[in-house]
Amino acid sequence: MYGRASEWFTAARDVTHHHKTGTEQDQALREKKQRQIHHLHILLNLTLAATAQEALEEEVTEVEKSDSLPATTKDHHATTRLCRGHTISDAGSRLRCRVNARGSSWLTLMPVKMEEHSLDPLILSFHDVLSPHQLAVLRHLATPMLQEAVIQGMETEVTHNYRSSYTSWLHHHIHPVVAAANRMIAALTGLEVDESKDEAERLQINLYAAGGHYVPHMDFMALYRTLWEADEPDQKVMKQFPSGDRIATFMFYMSDVEEGGWTVFPRLGVGVKPRQGSAVFWYNLLPSGKGDPRTLHSACPVLRGSKWVSNKWIKYYPQLHHKPCLPLVK
Repeated sequence: MYGRASEWFTAARDVTHHHKTGTEQDQALREKKQRQIHHLHILLNLTLAATAQEALEEEVTEVEKSDSLPATTKDHHATTRLCRGHTISDAGSRLRCRVNARGSSWLTLMPVKMEEHSLDPLILSFHDVLSPHQLAVLRHLATPMLQEAVIQGMETEVTHNYRSSYTSWLHHHIHPVVAAANRMIAALTGLEVDESKDEAERLQINLYAAGGHYVPHMDFMALYRTLWEADEPDQKVMKQFPSGDRIATFMFYMSDVEEGGWTVFPRLGVGVKPRQGSAVFWYNLLPSGKGDPRTLHSACPVLRGSKWVSNKWIKYYPQLHHKPCLPLVK
């Protein structure tokens, strides 16, 4: 429907740039064309997002059959509603915002602003936890190393339908700001995140441009899900992942987004708006160690602007003496 939006935008821009007369009539014409360019720019961004949405609809059947991306049609519809800003959760009256030190002596004198999005499973936001300078340093470090994002076990051309972003990975020793970000994660979660001890993965930086998205997926590893249900543990899988599955995800929002780009959890009716300097945290596993399917989540398409985030995936076994005790989920 909007296939020629890009051509219109380019042609209008070229005409404006080559029109240099200075009469009042010409000035009015230039202003009108500038407004048209602005509207076409918005249309182009919406076209990119619409294209991404069409790809989601075309691939939903394949997604439902995939072990690594086990979304259903219902999940897909809930994701679409949440990405449009609708509220579909009734848990709001039980959720709170507070200032909290998270049990950390380091945060006692500088407690953080914490917001609850879900109590079961636990999903929290923390606000103003990294400064604009720290975020600028992380973006500067990551930019030269950005590469097109991939999904493990998928071909590149297939990946495009599921995920559109650019990623890079930062070691904790590359810069003091990366180490500071890891310290903040440890203080806010109470978990061990030293990647040199395989307690967590390296900090992953993600850039989502206009139309950038990630369809509903889970962060715990597909190969590890059925390990607990096997009669005998799969020794090959255990050797490949000696520190276990991803018990939790911590994600910093490194930029504001003009429109779109929310993180949504369709099975919980939860949507988190990206805000520069804030972060979102959730557990991926049940107390039993099995993956929690309710943590299915998606990165909504970016409609205007761009979105920078950084992810820290925390491993299961190193948290044996650190993970807070949680009641069994019924």
